[in-house]
Amino acid sequence: MKRRTQQVHVAGRTTLATVTSDPAVARRWVHTARWRKVGHLRSRAELIVGMGVQWTPSFRRLSDGAEARPATLQLCCGRRCLVFQIGRAGAGRVPLVLRRFLEDGRVDFVGYNVLSDCSKLSAHYGLRVACPQELRKVTGIGNASMESMAEQVLGWRGVKKAERVGAGNWNVSTLSKKQVRYAAADAFVAYYLGVKCLK
Repeated sequence: MKRRTQQVHVAGRTTLATVTSDPAVARRWVHTARWRKVGHLRSRAELIVGMGVQWTPSFRRLSDGAEARPATLQLCCGRRCLVFQIGRAGAGRVPLVLRRFLEDGRVDFVGYNVLSDCSKLSAHYGLRVACPQELRKVTGIGNASMESMAEQVLGWRGVKKAERVGAGNWNVSTLSKKQVRYAAADAFVAYYLGVKCLK
């Protein structure tokens, strides 16, 4: 699959998700995100990006005890999200600009359980995230769910992340609309929580 776009609605707000396994499409998304926020980077103001990673849970596939390989990497900047099917692209096809984006010390990558996500990205794809920001620490709410954080911090009611979707097969060639919504919402909510709490 080259590229597909899908509007995703989260608590009355809309984001446009670009879904792809094509490194060239992921490269263009990163270039556009950097271009739109170039003022932040030039002024040395930190750029905030929502981040999430999905993988097929080990109970569904792996029997040898191996850690599940990340299937998607989600990034969100403003109202634009990237759902990069990194598992379908392969480690050797991660765009250099994406690697450099993740390694940029001026960019805060905000996510739920983000340190675990970063560990998986490093172990399986050799990706290093320079400035991960854990939402539970950033919001000061501790072990609250992302849905609860969205309501308490942003006043967003009705953010839903269905466990059944999260526990599905993320290694498929074409993600379902529900999977795209789940993945994009993850990064979208993280972005807005990061903007609210880090600024």
